[in-house]
Amino acid sequence: MRIASLSPAVTEILFALELQDCIVCTDQFSNYPDATKDIPHVRDHVNVHPKDLYEYEADLVFTSTVIQEKLAEQLKAQDFSTVHFDPRTINGVYDMIRSIGLMMQCDDKAKGLVLSMQQAFNDVKKKAAFLPKRLKVYVEEWHMPPFASGNWVPEVARFAGVDQFPVQAGELSPEVTLAQVMEWDPDFIVLSWCGAGLHVEKELFTNRKGWNALRAVQSGDVRVIDDSFLNRPGPRLVEGARRLYGWTFEMQH
Repeated sequence: MRIASLSPAVTEILFALELQDCIVCTDQFSNYPDATKDIPHVRDHVNVHPKDLYEYEADLVFTSTVIQEKLAEQLKAQDFSTVHFDPRTINGVYDMIRSIGLMMQCDDKAKGLVLSMQQAFNDVKKKAAFLPKRLKVYVEEWHMPPFASGNWVPEVARFAGVDQFPVQAGELSPEVTLAQVMEWDPDFIVLSWCGAGLHVEKELFTNRKGWNALRAVQSGDVRVIDDSFLNRPGPRLVEGARRLYGWTFEMQH
């Protein structure tokens, strides 16, 4: 099976299932693990042109999340065998992994990957149970305009022993106002700007008009996380939970 993985999350899952030899190309943001650099990348993420895919003769194209919905429709209209995933919760991520395992005839490996994620989350939850208190966090997915992280992130935060800005698990990331964040009054802030990795300047956040009034900004509790730990619905969400737990542990000890 020749696979065009246009989703960074799916790319990570395929590697975790030891299916990397099936990948003939990826999107430009598929950068983990390091071996992805040896795979041809097609331009863009949401505007991949069909002509850029023809040369790879893929049997199957994977896309994911709401931002690639239109791309998936366009590729299907061009007769590409396209599978689109749109998980919104942790269970949705597990279902996506199992579905890929079923399609690629490696059900047992997929079930094993899900089990390893569940066990890792449980390990974090057990540690978090001993935290003195649950802190409040505002995780920001985008900054122009500000969007709070939704989808599976509230669940990941809960596993880590913290409460995310009030977005229901499974709800798409909403645009927020300073007034809403002020009312939430988070103990700390995590910048998880989509596609930025660790290349985030905190000042773009702290210098926003009025935002320096937030208690977390005044106390210096603004953190930057590699957004792939929280924004990609795949195995490394576990690392996102570990980072959130680690920060809240540090703040209370």
